[in-house]
Amino acid sequence: MEEQDRWIETLEKEIKEWGIKCINCNFCYSACPLFKTMRGFLINGPSGLLQSIYYALHWDLLGKKYQEDIINILYSCTTCNSCVLRCRDVSAGIPVVDLVEAGRKILLEKAIGPGSTHKKVLEFLYQTGNPYGKPATKRLDWLKELEKEHPLTYKLLPGKDQAETLLYIGCTASYEEDLQNVARTIVLLLEKMKADYGILKKENCCGSPARQIGEEGLFLELSDKINEAVLKSGVKQVVTVSPHCYNSFKKEYPEDFQKHIIQHYTEFFFNQIEKGSLTPSKKIEKTIVYHDPCYLGKRNEVYDAPRTILSKIPGIKLVEMRDNKVNSLCCGGGGRMYIEVDEVTRLSHLRLEQAIATGAEIIATACPWCYTQIKDAIKVTDQEGRIEVKDISELLLMSVS
Repeated sequence: MEEQDRWIETLEKEIKEWGIKCINCNFCYSACPLFKTMRGFLINGPSGLLQSIYYALHWDLLGKKYQEDIINILYSCTTCNSCVLRCRDVSAGIPVVDLVEAGRKILLEKAIGPGSTHKKVLEFLYQTGNPYGKPATKRLDWLKELEKEHPLTYKLLPGKDQAETLLYIGCTASYEEDLQNVARTIVLLLEKMKADYGILKKENCCGSPARQIGEEGLFLELSDKINEAVLKSGVKQVVTVSPHCYNSFKKEYPEDFQKHIIQHYTEFFFNQIEKGSLTPSKKIEKTIVYHDPCYLGKRNEVYDAPRTILSKIPGIKLVEMRDNKVNSLCCGGGGRMYIEVDEVTRLSHLRLEQAIATGAEIIATACPWCYTQIKDAIKVTDQEGRIEVKDISELLLMSVS
């Protein structure tokens, strides 16, 4: 038996073993954002997702008749981890998200999935090193433009110079115009504190989108490039812009990479504020509500650092949405990014409603995908002028400038 066949067999065995352990208590449904916004069918929730792939494998139903159904079911999940936490606390402790992702890998290896949009994303990742198909040569254009306005002290890594900290920008903050400002503000904050930092001169995607879609081989190829570059750089710590990159680095990269201190930028700047290297001093007289990104909060339990940064900024009145921290509602991005699903109400719109109910003027977040989802929701629902979204880095820079 070939190695690939053994790997698929292992994935199928894992799904089957866990599938029979699900007792269908359905406590997971009350935590699932997908179930809140879809049409209320059992397949639109964690237990239903798991049972769908379990029986598809058990009864050998991955033929052409059911292929599209299985693809739609498995790729509708946002992989927010709410079901995993609920099942851990009150039921059988089933790793539902791992099993959904295992199902996606099986579909891809059997040439059944993913759908056309995700296939295009994989093609872009392979050809250009990012999910948007943008030229690799333009990845640092935003940095070159910033350098025309501000003298910068970053080092391009790996190279003749070394740095203590690597700032890993990620694809979305590098290429999406709205989010390039987040990358800029983080760089300017590093300059404010005179940090010894560098940026990869040939940065590519961390591989997270490939793994979420199910393309394990491409994930390994992309992650190997990052791992090699970081090891050559000789840095002590890696700071990320996106929680998705952060999650990959902390949980999916090799052990030699994980020997580095790995922090999301909110953890890093929280520590700098505690040390006195950054001091927010200018008042921002606004009522602000924080939206927890799933890959920062529910996937990695980073809840306090972002809130503490906001609470340290003079003038801010920090309020909470009904669903917050471990119970936070997903923005609708996460593990189903790049595709649309048939929702009765969009998750981002539900989240916006919760934010408006607090009386907040600003929704603060710390994830490029959450920022995009919430900004789109504000625009589509005609709430511009009533509430806006800002990244925490933008608010912090306003206060330390």
